[in-house]
Amino acid sequence: MDKSIEELWSKGFQDEKYLIPPVINDLYNKKSILTVDKLKSVSKKDNWSIIPLSIITLIFFIIKSKLLFGLYVSSLMLLLFFLNRKKLKFLNTINPSQSCFQYLGKLQEMIKNNVKFTTRLLGVGLPFFGYVGLCIFIFESNMENFILETYSLKQLLIKSVIILMSLSVVGIISFRLSNYLIYGRLITKIDEMIDELGQLKK
Repeated sequence: MDKSIEELWSKGFQDEKYLIPPVINDLYNKKSILTVDKLKSVSKKDNWSIIPLSIITLIFFIIKSKLLFGLYVSSLMLLLFFLNRKKLKFLNTINPSQSCFQYLGKLQEMIKNNVKFTTRLLGVGLPFFGYVGLCIFIFESNMENFILETYSLKQLLIKSVIILMSLSVVGIISFRLSNYLIYGRLITKIDEMIDELGQLKK
């Protein structure tokens, strides 16, 4: 079915019989439903992949005798899973019986809001949770005395600021890059269809 719709989409506008407004609208409806279904599928797979990663992470740190740190990191990953799961429920509220332009617009708005929310979360939350995780790792490794003896309070403060800023920048860049690689093509398709439908409405 996916292939037939894609072929119809790519070849349809070369044939005059497909240039009738109701037929064009039907083509857009089929194409948009296909795109939304793909987005749902990719999003669910991407989110569920967090579960095995959290388990592997926990096992790895248990082997390395860092149980507390492993539990902390795995808990954060599971928290991200449930947060994403809650946000992905919005996709099930999209009603294809609405006009194609309307529900694609809602989907586009949801994507933009999610990107903004996640960017802010990583920009502020990742440095905080990352710093807490670093402290847990240091104490669990019994390195606190060594660090306090090696660095002055000023040096620790400067290094802490550098670590926080680095985590923020790396988190945002990593998210933007992974978001582009995983969802970029689908998001581009949605944006293009909205632009084209907007032009047809004029």
